[in-house]
Amino acid sequence: MLIPVAVCHGLGHVTSNVSFAAVAVSFTHTIKALEPFFNAAASQFILGQSIPITLWLSLAPVVIGVSMASLTELSFNWTGFISAMISNISFTYRSIYSKKAMTDMDSTNVYAYISIIALFVCIPPALIFEGPQLLKHGFNDAIAKVGMTKFISDLFWVGMFYHLYNQ
Repeated sequence: MLIPVAVCHGLGHVTSNVSFAAVAVSFTHTIKALEPFFNAAASQFILGQSIPITLWLSLAPVVIGVSMASLTELSFNWTGFISAMISNISFTYRSIYSKKAMTDMDSTNVYAYISIIALFVCIPPALIFEGPQLLKHGFNDAIAKVGMTKFISDLFWVGMFYHLYNQ
């Protein structure tokens, strides 16, 4: 039951990072501010939950603000915009599938399991698309610059803080 949740989780994080690479980080976060709107829409139209009009009205300023910010963004490009939107949709589906999967686990355990499964889902494409260059240049350059111990330590801490940030 957690595999669809994990796939959405992995896709959401990958597309967020693609967007971060393509446009200003602030623009990606602006687009990602629409995630509550996508969650409300999915809850109403996919899960059939009734969303009060007051919630829709509270989301209107967010949608208007994101639209205005997007229209005036200097770093706008379609890759960044579409990647951020795919991230929103992926995280929305992650939320929907998580609700169905949380039968006997709390949210912390579900998040831990989907993070681990998403790692295994993301490893093959990462190795295919980035593996040769990463092995040839990335790891060697980083290790030469800071040393193996610091490199491993930094990887651990970056992963830990990213997980805690998302938790």
